[in-house]
Parts: sequence; structure tokens; C-alpha cells
Amino acid sequence: MRAQAHRVLLLGLFALWVLVAWRPLTQQFSALDQWKQRLAGHAMAERATMVDYPAHLVAEQVRQVTPANACILFLSYTGPEHVNYYKTRFDYYLYPRRILIHANSGAAADGCAYLAVFRDSNANLQVEPFAGVWNEGQLRERLGALEKVHSGPHLELYRSHTSS
Repeated sequence: MRAQAHRVLLLGLFALWVLVAWRPLTQQFSALDQWKQRLAGHAMAERATMVDYPAHLVAEQVRQVTPANACILFLSYTGPEHVNYYKTRFDYYLYPRRILIHANSGAAADGCAYLAVFRDSNANLQVEPFAGVWNEGQLRERLGALEKVHSGPHLELYRSHTSS
């Protein structure tokens, strides 16, 4: 008799959980279906750019113009939590390159031959505004001593004159 009561209580709790979770679950499945439709018919690189914008696009640009053994300092104009996100994405996409990333236009290069100035998308900056140390004048002076090797959406990439 007691085991029966426990089963009824357990089934009741499960039913309550289903009722509470039903709306969020349907929203999740709807979002999943929308993404499937949005990504259908696109190549893998296009999908990565759509899902991981602008990280995938920027990483691809950097990958094309830097050697695999390069050290790259990213000066990142992005929100504080996005700095960590982009660090993991750039580490992944640009492996085996060594990646340093800071939300500070004066961050030390730590022996890196490449310096990337990365500016996040406006949509991301609206969600999480920049909260680092950024000085455009100081940055322009710093970049004047470097050779620009690439410029694209969200990215300017420079190389030290002493590196090959």
C-alpha cells in the first residue's frame, strides 16, 4: 500500500514537472527547428560563420595570413564575458597558433609577432558593452610601428617588422 502511494506521488511530481517544463521545452524545440531550417543547404564553413559570428569569420581571416606556429595578441574591443568566449573560439579555430587576448589597447605583446585588433559586432556590444581599457590614440601610435598584413570586417592584423 505504501509503495503504491509513493508511485502515485512520484507520477504526480513527474506530471507537475511536465506541466511546468512544457512551454520552455516547446520553445527550445521551436528554436531548434528554426535553426535547422536556417542552416539547411549551407556548406559547413557558412554554417560556422552563421552560428559563430564574427569569431569564425575573423579566425578564418587570421588563419589565412599567419603561419601555424604564430603567436597572436588580440586587442579585443568586446564585452568582458565575450573576451573569454572569443579566447576559447580563437584557440579552437586557430590551433596550433598561440593566442593571447585582452580588452586593453595597451596590453603587452609578450613576444607575439602578430597583433590583431578585433572589434566585436554592434549587436554583441549592445548586449554586453565594452568594459576594458581602450585608448584609440595610443592604439594608432602602437600600430604605426607595425606592418598591416590584413584588414577585414571586425579585424585589422599587424606584424612586427622584426618578424618574418
